[in-house]
Amino acid sequence: MQSETVTELTIVIVNYNATDYLDQCLESVARETRRCSYRIVVVDNASTDQDTAILKRNHPEIDLLCNQRNLGFATACNQGIRRRPASYYLLLNPDSLILDGAIDQSLELLRSRSDVGIVGCRVLNPDGTLQLASRRSIPRLSTALYRLLRLSLLFPRSKVLARYNLTFLDEDSVHEVEAVSGSFLMFRAALLEGDGFLDESFFLYGEDLDFCYRALQKGWNVIYYPEAKITHFKGRSSHRSRKSLYHYYEAMGIFYRKHYGAQSSPLKNALVLAGIRLLYWSALLRTVITGRRDVGSPY
Repeated sequence: MQSETVTELTIVIVNYNATDYLDQCLESVARETRRCSYRIVVVDNASTDQDTAILKRNHPEIDLLCNQRNLGFATACNQGIRRRPASYYLLLNPDSLILDGAIDQSLELLRSRSDVGIVGCRVLNPDGTLQLASRRSIPRLSTALYRLLRLSLLFPRSKVLARYNLTFLDEDSVHEVEAVSGSFLMFRAALLEGDGFLDESFFLYGEDLDFCYRALQKGWNVIYYPEAKITHFKGRSSHRSRKSLYHYYEAMGIFYRKHYGAQSSPLKNALVLAGIRLLYWSALLRTVITGRRDVGSPY
């Protein structure tokens, strides 16, 4: 990290061909964040949609780091984290709008709760509905199966079948959960100790779940805090493509091998990983037939 005074909050925004959204995002941060000291680091992953010199000229307040090639989301986040030392960090997607002082409110919660390592807000679709990734459980084979069979959609109030997206919880209430959305993920610097940085083996998708899981394993609480809200234009920053579809399913395999592979039999591992590959090829076939490239939540 650079040798400098530690600021209270560093906001890390990874940009990849989402510059139009990034302008609005930065404006919303400035407009809605009044009660804390913060710095913004924008890590551009070799975007081609705008000259980064123009971005810097339009937003002289940002610390802009430009990569010569797309290094992936997790790696770029780590670059931004290391760039500006802080007591707290916020990972924020560029296709997001801060609403009603969401950053101030989330930071106040972290300040007041020494047991909390991570805070996630209420992430809204542009139509005002809740994005299910706002609060989640860590993916397990059972929850993946319930989602695959669409049982979680058929029985959204079931504490068993709907466990992954926790749709049985009141979305207006604060809850301790296992994971929150990577589109707005605020955490304290203590989480970075040891192996606390984002796992760079995840190129795109899954790194937020892994980060939350490791925080839980270290004894930190993860909080869904609905008083803080953002609008997230989901998918605009990843430019959904066959490549992103590949990374989506690759993240599943990385997460499974990392957290479950050593405790499972070779046969079970082979079956699970084969199942993930089958899901990938099925999804790829659907994109060819239908032309749709949406991938949704990676789990």
